[in-house]
Amino acid sequence: MNHSRLAATAAALMVSALALTGCVGGAAPKPTPTATATGQQPGITDIIDTPGSGAGLEGALSDSEVTTCELASGAWTVAGTLTNSSAVAANYRVYVSLLAADGDTRALTQVNVNGVEPSLSSPWTTEIAVADEALSCVLRVERYPVSPPPTEETAPPEEG
Repeated sequence: MNHSRLAATAAALMVSALALTGCVGGAAPKPTPTATATGQQPGITDIIDTPGSGAGLEGALSDSEVTTCELASGAWTVAGTLTNSSAVAANYRVYVSLLAADGDTRALTQVNVNGVEPSLSSPWTTEIAVADEALSCVLRVERYPVSPPPTEETAPPEEG
């Protein structure tokens, strides 16, 4: 008898849980940034393209050099140089992250540098309005060919 009573209680709890789930409503609430427990303001995300989303992507961190990563007047200035190591003209997406010592991303910003010819260099710079001190600059660099690689066309079979 105890076994059937336990099964009935479990079934009643499942029905109650399902009923409560239906009361929550339609759309999920849209999250909004809030200050952390330490009072730190939420991080900044200023990107146009999702990292890794382009056709013909090649990782190109080795094509980059950071020349400036410093806080002045309440904003971080991050600058560098890209040197195209490929055999064709390239467009670059540089994703600049400002990271705290605990790994917290305080900012993520995208910088586009287009039309860098093979073996040539191009400077880039960005300013990020984050006043936090002691952050490190970390890059993700993506290289794309200026024009998409040619596709091989196959001739239609000959009729005969």
